[in-house]
Amino acid sequence: MSEPDGIRDDGALALVTSDLDELRDRWRVLDAAIRTWWPLDVHTATDDDVRADPEGTLLPLPYPYVSAGGSEADFPEMFGWDTHFINTALLAHGEVDQVERHVRNHIAMIERYGMVLNGNRTYYLSRSQPPLLAESARRLLEQRFDPGLARLVARWCAHEYETYWCADHHTTPVGLATNRDLGGSRERIELASESETGLDYTPQFGGDVRRCTPLITNSCLVRAAGALAWVNRQLGDEQEAERWEAERVRRATLIDELCWDEEAGLYREYDFVAGTQVPVATVSSLWPLWAGVSDTDRAARVVAGLGRFRHPFGLTSTDRPYPSPHPEFHHLQWEFPAGWPPEQLMVGEALRQYGFEREARELAVSWLRLQVGAWERTGKLWEKYNVVDGTLELPVERYPSVGLHGWSSAAAVVLGRTAFGGP
Repeated sequence: MSEPDGIRDDGALALVTSDLDELRDRWRVLDAAIRTWWPLDVHTATDDDVRADPEGTLLPLPYPYVSAGGSEADFPEMFGWDTHFINTALLAHGEVDQVERHVRNHIAMIERYGMVLNGNRTYYLSRSQPPLLAESARRLLEQRFDPGLARLVARWCAHEYETYWCADHHTTPVGLATNRDLGGSRERIELASESETGLDYTPQFGGDVRRCTPLITNSCLVRAAGALAWVNRQLGDEQEAERWEAERVRRATLIDELCWDEEAGLYREYDFVAGTQVPVATVSSLWPLWAGVSDTDRAARVVAGLGRFRHPFGLTSTDRPYPSPHPEFHHLQWEFPAGWPPEQLMVGEALRQYGFEREARELAVSWLRLQVGAWERTGKLWEKYNVVDGTLELPVERYPSVGLHGWSSAAAVVLGRTAFGGP
């Protein structure tokens, strides 16, 4: 794929009207196709499905779900954080009932296992993923408020927050959460714990996430506390709403204090054992903006430094390649030159939250050029892309990019609306 025309000196995309009109029309074709994929991507995990599972690892779920991998053979599970991004696209397409099914499935997981699992397989029983259920539920309830469902959200999201994310194995001396796998995983414990952040695998935690207070995890917990404050306020429980609002402010303040690098103008992972920040620059620096942690000055500095990660076709996970801290991997998944759909989605929301509409639109357009073009050539959406040269060629020996609907569909749907508005 050739580099798009109109790249400015600062790496951003100059928006050429005629070119955008053509891209908008091509995106609309993809968006219409994705609308037809949702029912095809639905899986079930009924008792009969569990009994018939050839691997014998499927966990039951009460409601049908849009799988992380769509109708493709890869990833038929309902993954934890993938589902939130899928929900954003489903809501954009008016698929409110399916989002409710997702929320109820994850509530059922918390009731049974104490947490939203990484995925609905037995080998995920020992860990979760970034806590995004409360945020998904808030967005659903904003579109269609159901007091009964709101009460379930208020109860079970609070339960997960307090008994899993604030349990001893996740607490740290500095007051923020870490990530840990509780054991029983098929992976080495450091890698399994890193997988709970959703970022399997990355250099940004220095090799052992259990020493860190991950930006993604704690930013999601800030949003979760805010969502719980909102839900309780809708239910008329002002005292509980104020309690969760105080928790939101407490955690946000600690992120700002411990993770902000004043000299570099970005947020970094904090190693609470060493009492220092991990010297790896990552696009996760935008998670605190997504969570509303930053004041306007710091947000502006982070946005001004987006050039570290910005390339013709999107944002890379890290600003450059870093030595792998995991000896079994020479090249990691969540690092330069890879760009991942959920990170583009998160950054787009973060930018718009702070009023950076032009920057959000430019980044959406650059991603759509890549995603739409790759779909037109291959007939597929992909899990991740090389956003530097616009290809699928990535130096990841164990986990090459695979055909994927899920959050790849979500990125096309949501970022298309960021770029062009609703069709």
